[in-house]
Amino acid sequence: MDAAGVNEGAKAAIGTLKESIAVGKEGGKLVADVQADSHAVILQQRRMREHDRRKQEQLGSQQEQRAYQHFTAKQQQLKTTEELKRHILKEHGVAGWGEFLKAKADIEAQDKIEASKVSDDEHAMNDATWWCFAAGALIAYLITNG
Repeated sequence: MDAAGVNEGAKAAIGTLKESIAVGKEGGKLVADVQADSHAVILQQRRMREHDRRKQEQLGSQQEQRAYQHFTAKQQQLKTTEELKRHILKEHGVAGWGEFLKAKADIEAQDKIEASKVSDDEHAMNDATWWCFAAGALIAYLITNG
């Protein structure tokens, strides 16, 4: 083999080695990117678990706060009712308190009837919606297969 041929072979080998090194570096970057993505996913899952744990810890606290608010509202309502009763008894006597209780019962009955009517109206609207949906489906079926 002559010197020129050896030189060309050596240059080709060096070029191939350089390309292999570049491909290796590219592959290393790819592996590093995959590892970084995996690490980010693991950190996100860890944060989510920590968030869920904190939320679970606060749940009891939130339930206690809601229970306390309900309790205080009920106590305030009882206090207000007692003050109203004292005022009516003082200003209008026992007969006035009786009239108040009768008016209160009438209003509660009217509210109950109204709530029932609203509920009946909501049911009727739901029924009409489902019937319209069924009619639309039947018409669509007849148009496409008719």
